[in-house]
Amino acid sequence: MADDRNLCSLCFGKGVLRDWLETSGSEGDCDFDPTHTSATCVTVDELAEEADRWFQQNYQPGAPMVEIDSDPESDRLYHGTEGQPYEEIFEEELGASEDVVRAVIDALPDDSHYEIMQGGEPFYTDAHNFEPIRTARAREQADQDDYWFENRYAFRWQDFCKQVQFNSRFFGIQQKLDDLFGKPEEYGEGPVKPLYDLPPGQVVFRARLMNDELSEEALNAKGASLLGAPPPNRTQGGRMNVEFIPVFYGAFARATALAELRPGIGDDIAIGKFITRTPLKVFDFTVFEQRAPDRKPFFYHNRYEFITQMQDEISRPVRPHERQREYIATQIVAEYLRSFFGCDAVIFKSSMQRDDTQDNRNIVILHRDSFVGADDPSVLSYVDWSLQEVTDVRYSVSDGTF
Repeated sequence: MADDRNLCSLCFGKGVLRDWLETSGSEGDCDFDPTHTSATCVTVDELAEEADRWFQQNYQPGAPMVEIDSDPESDRLYHGTEGQPYEEIFEEELGASEDVVRAVIDALPDDSHYEIMQGGEPFYTDAHNFEPIRTARAREQADQDDYWFENRYAFRWQDFCKQVQFNSRFFGIQQKLDDLFGKPEEYGEGPVKPLYDLPPGQVVFRARLMNDELSEEALNAKGASLLGAPPPNRTQGGRMNVEFIPVFYGAFARATALAELRPGIGDDIAIGKFITRTPLKVFDFTVFEQRAPDRKPFFYHNRYEFITQMQDEISRPVRPHERQREYIATQIVAEYLRSFFGCDAVIFKSSMQRDDTQDNRNIVILHRDSFVGADDPSVLSYVDWSLQEVTDVRYSVSDGTF
């Protein structure tokens, strides 16, 4: 029902709606206050239409929020939305008497009764609060800034990967890695150090799929050479090496070494056991995942966030058909750590073994003239080998998110 009653500028406090009324109205007598005669007036419907335009330009439904009960002995949570009820916002903006505010609110344009019956929802509702659009955008921007800052190393790594995979892998790469990794001395702080010397005596395992060439007889005769790093002419590209440049891929547990092969049921696997015979300078991406009673000191390490984000990126599973492209970045990182950090090896979490009850770390001993032997410059001693048959393959799954 139309409301043609007059409202005058004298009914309202200062604000954008009163300013609009004073410039858009015409002289008349106010129907809400008989003392307001010969004043600048508009009808209730006209003001309500302008009020609706102003409101929808400046306010939006409030974002969901959760509040904790102020009672320290209560664990209840209250779900609501940011902002204020729309009636309160109009009361503050109009600065008018209750009957004037009520008249304007009742005349606000909204979905028609027919549209609501067809499933439409009214814009003005008590089901949620409203908040200024600029406040919501500022909060969203702050959230985006916080998200970017918290994941800044992962984003920079992803940018690096895109460059070397699709653009250029020869120019400006060291500068990007210098910016990403920082200086070696930054990793020597605190009780846990990502860059350290792995002492002699560390047991590592390396697995290979049994075949006609890799028989029990052959392994018993020359297990050290067959289970060690391949010769250059048989070296394929991997996560931490390019083709024809051998490295030694190992794991700290038999189960992890086996999982890295992705074997099928019925496969026979030969697992070689080796022991480091010299100290190895390692860059350990898993160092902050150590099971310690108090992990709080880890968070204060100035490279904590970098290592934890890079650990996830470097250990990300890669499908076989994507390896040639996806391994470019990690291959460059391995060479960078060897050349500029003086690393002999890199330790990272297995992409295939995520069972925390097992030691799920991999170690890659970077390129050298000799890996396995009893004398220098070899860094590993061969112990023995064992035969494992795959009798079952299990998958752990979680509900997908979209």
